[in-house]
Amino acid sequence: MNQIEHRIEHIIEPKKLLLIWQSQGIDQTHTRRVVAEIVRESTGAVLHYLSESPDFEIACDEGFIGYPAFELKEREHRQGVLDAFMRRLPPRNREDFSEYLTRHRLPDNATISEMALLAYTGAKLPGDGFEIYADFASAQPPFEVILEVAGFRHQSAIPVTDMIVGAPVRLTPEPQNSHDQFAIAIFYGASRIGYVGRTFTHALHTWFEKGFKVEAIVERINGKPERPLVYLYVTIR
Repeated sequence: MNQIEHRIEHIIEPKKLLLIWQSQGIDQTHTRRVVAEIVRESTGAVLHYLSESPDFEIACDEGFIGYPAFELKEREHRQGVLDAFMRRLPPRNREDFSEYLTRHRLPDNATISEMALLAYTGAKLPGDGFEIYADFASAQPPFEVILEVAGFRHQSAIPVTDMIVGAPVRLTPEPQNSHDQFAIAIFYGASRIGYVGRTFTHALHTWFEKGFKVEAIVERINGKPERPLVYLYVTIR
């Protein structure tokens, strides 16, 4: 489908990454769960399983048994953390690595750390349910992020064929939402098309509270006709 290639112009070096897990079972809700955090330290990075969090407990009920490289019985891991996740990405010395950067809206000649590369690419592989989000709540503008519209198939009041790539959208908090008081709805004109994913709402609320100017446009539309995917290019100034 249509797409416009906006670039990430200001690369933020994240201090913390969130490890997301989503059940691949047929009968599951497919809700993304935050199961661990990867924190930058002077000697590398440490992975902490968030064993006390509601998301972690629900994920375990849905079949989460830990990330393959890091046993769940050990709540903290310090050896080879970034190396394990970088194996989910193509090696930097591949001839087409610049194309990989471009596909994720990064400059094709970007000098970027492993933490930032994981943050901006998501490090997704087909079929295992894992991906990585950056915790950009404490980042200082200007910067840009790419966000997927959550729930588009079930929430959108308009068909995807009526949407124009490059059109502006509004991100509107819904404190009265009966399911989630921190929900942030996404409006295309007067029509709600979905929500910001739960894993990113904390950062957005932080930016709103600090008075940052947050603007978004439809960046690309792809996926399958029966399951379209809509992405936003969000600028924070």
